[in-house]
Amino acid sequence: MDLSFRKQLSIIGATLIWRSGVLKIYCILGILLALTGAATAQVGFVDHEAQVRQVFVLIDKRLELMQAVAAWKYLHHVPVLDVAREHSVLEAVVVQAQTLGISAEPARELFALQMRLAREMQQRFIDQWRTANVASPLASRDLSTELRPQLNEISARLMQAIYLAMPEFQRKDFHTYYARSAGSITGRGVDERDISALFDVLSRLRLSPVPVLKRIAASRILRIGTTGDYAPFTLESKGALIGADVASAISLAAFLGAEPQFIRTSWLTLMTDYQDDRFDLAIGGISVTAERAAIGMFSIPYHRGGKTPIVRCGTEAQFDLLSEINQASVRVIVNPGGTNERFVRDHLHNVQPILHADNRTIFEEIATGRADVMVTDDVEVNLQTLRDPRLCRATAEIFTQNDKALLLARDPDLIAKVNAWLSAELESGKVIQRLEAAFASENSSTIKH
Repeated sequence: MDLSFRKQLSIIGATLIWRSGVLKIYCILGILLALTGAATAQVGFVDHEAQVRQVFVLIDKRLELMQAVAAWKYLHHVPVLDVAREHSVLEAVVVQAQTLGISAEPARELFALQMRLAREMQQRFIDQWRTANVASPLASRDLSTELRPQLNEISARLMQAIYLAMPEFQRKDFHTYYARSAGSITGRGVDERDISALFDVLSRLRLSPVPVLKRIAASRILRIGTTGDYAPFTLESKGALIGADVASAISLAAFLGAEPQFIRTSWLTLMTDYQDDRFDLAIGGISVTAERAAIGMFSIPYHRGGKTPIVRCGTEAQFDLLSEINQASVRVIVNPGGTNERFVRDHLHNVQPILHADNRTIFEEIATGRADVMVTDDVEVNLQTLRDPRLCRATAEIFTQNDKALLLARDPDLIAKVNAWLSAELESGKVIQRLEAAFASENSSTIKH
């Protein structure tokens, strides 16, 4: 697409159409950009329970090899205990743990426990074969060239799985909730006392203060927090995440040489999840506020907007002024935990707001008459009025202004790298293109009534 044609499309895309006395932006440019842009692979939220199950699967796979290891040692009359080997393995575990930012001592304890269970399992096999006077228990598999490389590969995968599942280990009900996940290990003759010890050491694993950018480089995983409920930035639909910020995050992960993993958060728990290190950065139309900036760090802004009211069409004149909305009789609806609720608390002292937790269904409450008005970001109002012809923007004005940015871990190197990437994305026009494409996608699936 040449520059002159893009400029012509921009003029068309900025055309303002008056409907019911309200300015509505129909991003025609976005439609064409969406049609000419490359398709994005489907992504969704990670399954935390599956990540924990993978940890136990890999522990079990390690134990599964012990019969073959025991057979080799039995045939070659080698003692089960190999002190030098175990020491080298534990040292390698500590190094990998430190690289990933996993607390070294619990990681060492975890692998020492697995080694003890492995030795006990090997010894049981050897004792059985000796009692039965078995000459050759299994087809020979070489310990050095085949079995140990497999064990090393499983150990590396296990450490990666632990890194990803770490937040779940802090659950107060971790043992009881995931007890079934250890079923296959119990089936290998590991008693309940050792299963409890396994859960205990997993629950004591923590992320240590390693610079986040180094953790991303070591794990090749970028953990991205998002609510998945704020179109056009992020929206979960039928198990898939879509939106302008989702596309941007995938691009950022590629820039960092990492695989994107999307972590579910909420507006109510966003900053708690940030402090608990559940993600490396968060996306999704997050407004920069003094309260959030006091806790976390932000990238350079990529979008500027403000709060404005959305209402049922035909009621615009009743709610186009803040003073009209700030009446006890007005049913103001709001999603809790974010800047929308903060706006209501700060500016609408006379109303008793209706709290509606699901931001994906909140606009239906207005459209069907169960609420009168919601004050939210103008970009969201523009999108929702495009989606549903029953909804209108009450005024072209905005009541407040705010910037949106990426919420980043406190790592100067990560912040610098993300800002360099984002500056280039803004300069190239890719950020606005993704936003316009998100509008275009919504326009192609406009709700009909």
